[in-house]
Amino acid sequence: MSVLTLQPGKNNKVHLLLDGEYAMTADSDFVAFSGLYDNMILDDEALTDLQGKVNARRAFNKASDLLALRDHSEKELLQKLRQKGFADGAEEAMEKLKSYGYLDDSRFALRFAQELQRVKHYGKKRIEQELYRKGVSRDVVSDTLEQLSFDEDALTALIERRYLRQLDTEKGVQKTVAALQRMGYSFGEIRDALQKVQEDV
Repeated sequence: MSVLTLQPGKNNKVHLLLDGEYAMTADSDFVAFSGLYDNMILDDEALTDLQGKVNARRAFNKASDLLALRDHSEKELLQKLRQKGFADGAEEAMEKLKSYGYLDDSRFALRFAQELQRVKHYGKKRIEQELYRKGVSRDVVSDTLEQLSFDEDALTALIERRYLRQLDTEKGVQKTVAALQRMGYSFGEIRDALQKVQEDV
């Protein structure tokens, strides 16, 4: 058996002491909703349960902070929580975030893919690779790519805007092709777009 003591900390933090020794820190909302009080007697089972809930709460709060900065995939967020010392309770926190709709790989994947397409002008293959790097599942990646529109005119416009000056020499053309392949465009897409650019010049 252990005696629980509550000690106010900074902001909304509450330090939990067991038999007068510091054990863990929780937030005041958690303490209130959990019904914790000074001189509460906890047996080993109750103590283990409390520790698990505190860890899950801390992981949930940290994950919420990370999601407030930007959207994350499930795998990416789980890795960050573990790296930052919130491994205990991380998976429970993730499930709660998903149940609240705060964490959704399908939504993340589509937003991320649209950003890569709009801002970085990546092609289908590069977007697919970046989604896999974020830990998005194969099915979600496939569904996401089906929702994107890959316009041939967009690639033509990109070449005219960014690479037109390089197309005067064979070496320049090769560099352009290599750069566009790294951006995720197939050789066939690049060839057709280059042909169209040359016809327009």
